[in-house]
Amino acid sequence: MSPRNSLSLTVSFLLLVSNVSVAKDYYVATTGNDNFPGTQSQPFRSISCGLRNARQPGDAVILRKGTYPQSRSINLIFSGRPGKLITLRAFPGEEVIIDGRQTPPDTSLINVLAHHVQIQGLTVRNASKNGICLWGPGSRIHDVNVIGNQIQNCQYSSIYAGFNSLEDPVRDLLFENNIVSHCVLMNAGNQHTSWSFGLGAGLSKNITIRNNRVSRCFGEGIGLYLSDKGVIEGNTVSDNFSVNVYLDNTTNTLVSRNLVYSTKDKKFYRFDHPASGIQIANENYRGYSNPSSNNTIIGNILIDNHFAIYSGSYQRGGGLKQTLIAHNTAYGSTGPLLMIDADNGHQQSRIINNIFQQTGRAPLTSIQEPLAQIEFHHNLWYGGTPQQGVRGAGDLLANPLFKNPGGYSMDDYQLRLTSPARNTGVRLDELKPYLGNQKQNTTVNLGAQ
Repeated sequence: MSPRNSLSLTVSFLLLVSNVSVAKDYYVATTGNDNFPGTQSQPFRSISCGLRNARQPGDAVILRKGTYPQSRSINLIFSGRPGKLITLRAFPGEEVIIDGRQTPPDTSLINVLAHHVQIQGLTVRNASKNGICLWGPGSRIHDVNVIGNQIQNCQYSSIYAGFNSLEDPVRDLLFENNIVSHCVLMNAGNQHTSWSFGLGAGLSKNITIRNNRVSRCFGEGIGLYLSDKGVIEGNTVSDNFSVNVYLDNTTNTLVSRNLVYSTKDKKFYRFDHPASGIQIANENYRGYSNPSSNNTIIGNILIDNHFAIYSGSYQRGGGLKQTLIAHNTAYGSTGPLLMIDADNGHQQSRIINNIFQQTGRAPLTSIQEPLAQIEFHHNLWYGGTPQQGVRGAGDLLANPLFKNPGGYSMDDYQLRLTSPARNTGVRLDELKPYLGNQKQNTTVNLGAQ
């Protein structure tokens, strides 16, 4: 090889190495200074300064303990890439509070305006609008994780994602292990007029809402509207206003293994009733329509709600379309446990392998014709008489014998060894991934356990 070629290869290699970015950690502390370099020993003072510096995929802004009052929004504008997210997070084991008490009205406290971003381990409180907001087209805002945060006292939602286009919806988001309470405060003193979710999304696609705790919000607890391919699973949702888990104009969505209940705190009652447990409907949105269909409601435990499961025909209606409601446990309610409004739009839906136990004076069911397109069978009914139209093959009228009925934990609704609900369900092959250790058996238990 000639000296010239050798030199050329060396220069090319050096240029290649110089173009490879090295991810950096930038530190922020209440005792820091924005003129510092942002190292652990010399941290920045402001979160915005940290985020201005964290421009390269894999960069992280790490906040040390303390309270960070904000007078304006915190904006995440730089994007990462797969495997190299840009991260805003708390230092491990330290409490970091981001407080929006001093922000102007209608100001979301943290705005995500980029892709491949993660927010983790923060306490976000007193937002004058949303605590964490992801608003924009999916071509710009996607692959965002919001994990392990505590969010409270927001005027609107704790975490909200959305856009105004069904053609380019915000997409591929994960909201996991967050604790949400006392949000949608705008509705607290003016009930029935203003709405938002405690945690949710609209005009979205591929949203996973998993293992969160959402309670005491003056709007729906967890919800999706005008959305597709969502997952709402493993959440604990309680004492929210009107509806605890809501699918509105939402398609191809799984609602699985959620614990949904009311502790009978009347501050969160609407029309003298607690929130409904899981509700499906199609409200009116000017210029938008995505009628609810192909949704699966499986393995949820619903306790002391207004209606445990409700299909509403108000506004646009549309009925249950290709909807499977299976292996749920519904215990007690102030209204019928299973409520289905009259609607000519029902299509190829099934209600199978559930347990419905009523505890008060309310009926087990309030089901209105026509029902020809809804298949009912292998359900257990107790605490009343179900309407004739919902009775089907393999049904049981018997006490399911829960371990500790009336409690507010999943374990309380385990079946006793002598329960008639054991091994009396029909196997549904499409539910194999959700049945745990039952999936190898030829018969399955009724209910969520």
